[in-house]
Amino acid sequence: MKDEELTFQEFFADFPKKFPYIDEPEEPTMDKKLIINVATTGAFLSKEANPNQAFTPQEIANEVIDSCKAGAAMWHVHCRDEHGRATSEPEIIKKTCDMVFEQAPDVITSVSVWSALGKHGADLISPLIDALLVYGKKYTQTAVIPASSLVVGPLVNRIDRETLTSIAEYLNAKGVKPEFQGFTFEAIENIRKFLVEPGLIQPPYFINAIAGSHAGVFYETPTTPYLMAINYIGSMLDQMPPNTIKGATVGGHNWLPMVIVAIILGVDCVRIGMEDTIWMYPHKPDKIKKCADVVRKVATIARELGRDVATPDEAREILGMKK
Repeated sequence: MKDEELTFQEFFADFPKKFPYIDEPEEPTMDKKLIINVATTGAFLSKEANPNQAFTPQEIANEVIDSCKAGAAMWHVHCRDEHGRATSEPEIIKKTCDMVFEQAPDVITSVSVWSALGKHGADLISPLIDALLVYGKKYTQTAVIPASSLVVGPLVNRIDRETLTSIAEYLNAKGVKPEFQGFTFEAIENIRKFLVEPGLIQPPYFINAIAGSHAGVFYETPTTPYLMAINYIGSMLDQMPPNTIKGATVGGHNWLPMVIVAIILGVDCVRIGMEDTIWMYPHKPDKIKKCADVVRKVATIARELGRDVATPDEAREILGMKK
């Protein structure tokens, strides 16, 4: 009997021998817990942009506490004064932190430490960090540091070998972990050439790939068309040095699909919240009502993809930090 004359049942008779199962190895890309860093309020967004934006210390603390309950292990710290303006006053930051610590004592504080505007290198960040460390190390556990030059209106933050080296040496001396912002590919190369290769920072390094529009101020790379955005984020992550804890901070209207892409690509940390976007979905005008809603959504998606969400203590272990 010719092959073409076989019946369907005859063709598949004894199929395990004819078509043996190919047992592919497991792919470990996503086999690690995900750190969620919540950014509840930035320095630029107003209530005109999103009336749900938290401004007062109590409003910010409530957003952080609810987000921690929803799965956030880190809090990107920004505070506002009584008029809703961005502030780096240590007393206001401490007051806000203390309210958070009452109900979320283990949260990792990821502090935006620019304070001495017009200064460069360690002089730009030391006034705020020195003041916060007087209260205790829990008030500034990581320091958010741009690793390439940045211009925000009249403010120019110059980054070169000298300034980045002085920042790294200062943070090492203070026992604060640098959390580098990869606004550009140049930032990744600066970290590699100026800090990693000379051994000025110790692994694991912590670098965030930045994409999208943030608070209408920073514009790193468009998040549409999708393919370009995926290639950009993937390329930046691939360029990071070995032994790097890789983060993704995606802003703008299209943040959610790109955060999911980053999770699938195996990033260790995602930063999400109202600092980086005012919208919940890319294709709808819906404004975010609470940062906890955003954290809960991302945590649920991560778990559905097979990734557990890290607790604060697990996040510290991943980041190589002491409690």
